[in-house]
Amino acid sequence: MMAMDGIASPTTLTPTTWWLVVDTASPRLSLALVCGDTLCGQFGARSQKPSAHQAVADIAYLLERVGIQPTDLSAVGALVGPGSFTGIRVGLAAVKGIAQPLGLPIATATTLEALASAVSVQSPTVVLVVNVSHRQEVHGQGFLAQPNAFPQAVTEALTGEVASVLKTLVAQAPDECPRVITGDGLTLLDESALNTIVGMAAHCASPPWLAPVAIPLLAARLAAGQTRAAREVTAFYARAALTA
Repeated sequence: MMAMDGIASPTTLTPTTWWLVVDTASPRLSLALVCGDTLCGQFGARSQKPSAHQAVADIAYLLERVGIQPTDLSAVGALVGPGSFTGIRVGLAAVKGIAQPLGLPIATATTLEALASAVSVQSPTVVLVVNVSHRQEVHGQGFLAQPNAFPQAVTEALTGEVASVLKTLVAQAPDECPRVITGDGLTLLDESALNTIVGMAAHCASPPWLAPVAIPLLAARLAAGQTRAAREVTAFYARAALTA
């Protein structure tokens, strides 16, 4: 889990507390408008052509559709990467543009954390997330998921060729628990290659939109005061080198 610098006071999420979740790091941009812990509106783009103007326009469209003004928001949640380099920059610029003038706290998570949190488990399970970076490269990280708890990172976040990343994650992750693989990086390897690297691990399809999926994780961080001011929010690119 990312270190939370500049921990602020908790944000109380009442049934009338409006807040916004933004994900422009994923290949499919998504937004979620939340009241308390209830999803009240969402927006998703089939393909991402990131521009600051378009991200701001999409946020404005969602707020208008639900009948909310930016001044009605009490907080913002953002996925900070890894993912599209341009998309991350565009999304964080839009998030900061909303949060900074209003002094709103920002809760952040990585796309890899959000994907791991989307996997439902009945017992302690290692979740290996591999998401496409570009061409044959992926971003990857291993998490320990347990029932009624958010996944905890057990490896570094890596970027590289899919087979190499998976082999490294398998070597670094605990081997006493069953394993699940998720992320769109699975499409880069056939079933035989996957089984050779990770054995007969279960596969879990990725959710199409990450902003709604990230709501419980970001809500918990808001409630715990694990937030940052706009000037403190930075992108996460996962460029750690693979182990030899």
